[in-house]
Amino acid sequence: MVRLRIRYRCVALAFILSQVLVGFWFFQPMDPAKQFLKRLFTEGGQTILHLRDQPTVTMYAAYGKDLCVREGTLVKASSEGNCVCRPGWKGKRCGVPEIMQRTDWMQNPDLSKNIQLRKRPRRVILVSPFIHEYDIFEANVNELVGLVDVFVIGETNYTVASNNSLPILSKLKDGWLKDTQNRIIYVPVRESDLKKRSFVQNLVQTGLRLVSDIRPDDLFILTNGEEILRRDVVTFLKLFQGYPLPVKCQFKHYMYGFYWSLPENSNLTKPEVCASSFQFLANAFEYQVSRLQEGSVLEEDLNFFTSHEQPVVNWTIPEAGWRCHLCLSVENIFQKLSSRSESPPKWLLPSSSYSSISPFIQRLIKFGQDENLEPVGVPVHNIAEEELPPYLNRNKEKFAHFFKNPYETASIHNLV
Repeated sequence: MVRLRIRYRCVALAFILSQVLVGFWFFQPMDPAKQFLKRLFTEGGQTILHLRDQPTVTMYAAYGKDLCVREGTLVKASSEGNCVCRPGWKGKRCGVPEIMQRTDWMQNPDLSKNIQLRKRPRRVILVSPFIHEYDIFEANVNELVGLVDVFVIGETNYTVASNNSLPILSKLKDGWLKDTQNRIIYVPVRESDLKKRSFVQNLVQTGLRLVSDIRPDDLFILTNGEEILRRDVVTFLKLFQGYPLPVKCQFKHYMYGFYWSLPENSNLTKPEVCASSFQFLANAFEYQVSRLQEGSVLEEDLNFFTSHEQPVVNWTIPEAGWRCHLCLSVENIFQKLSSRSESPPKWLLPSSSYSSISPFIQRLIKFGQDENLEPVGVPVHNIAEEELPPYLNRNKEKFAHFFKNPYETASIHNLV
């Protein structure tokens, strides 16, 4: 009888353990790539991505009742009442990058007096339309990992050579950016959609419908596929409140690679609105990207926000990141310029083929001329590491094509 009881107990224990193991297996979190594919039931039919608050410990280091911003703090050297800042960071909480200290509003006591650290960090949604700029977007994602909660990206089969091709979706399904796919919302924009709204407007309206629990004070960031934002800038915008809206970004500008720099007076180097709270986006711009990019705020909206202790001032973050225009392979430059629905280059005819036009594009790269045949600017040799996006700098072998002009020493006769 005793042996029978022991046997029953062993069987029961084995059964319980098996159920626990099955439970662990069944409820274990899927890797990001599988989560993305699960949400992407069909091309264009996705389930909702739910925003969640990140644990504050990932953003702040606590010392008693005091908080220090981890990104800007030497954590081991700090203590209660004493946040020790890393080089390049300022402020009582080590959360203000030096680049932000140089902005006009920070020097204005009336505007900077309300700036304060948030107890609950904003969630950040970044919308980025791009065509072929895979390397730049990969760098942007990896620069901002842990700060951006959702990346809304998309493509349209109207802007690629093959009308049925969706190369971004194919790359995602093949595992591109697999470690961050659980934060990606993919939006395919059809040609019929472009007749109603612009490509970017489609991304904003469709992408935001696939995100739940957006709070009014969450942060909306708009970039294009050629831009890489500085991590310290996004950290500040995410963790602080009281700064003026809307936010403009000024980028360091390059072309073809980080070996041709654009002059500051170029049409491509003008600062544009890049960030806003969702409350401001909704009330001041009515979710209209064209109005946001213009940065024009109606008088009644200005009075409304100012009365609620939200400064409304056009201001610019200097050197908020890097913009690398046409930093693509020759083939992708041809594809991108060919797909322009507005103002295509005069030298690129509808009948032009890649084989016939590629030598001409190579000459543009060699001599530093843009698509309008204007001189790009100054050639850059041996660019300093601190001038580069850190992710690209850490992966120079993979992104070697960004740092050296591939046609610099090529014979002009080989480019004809």
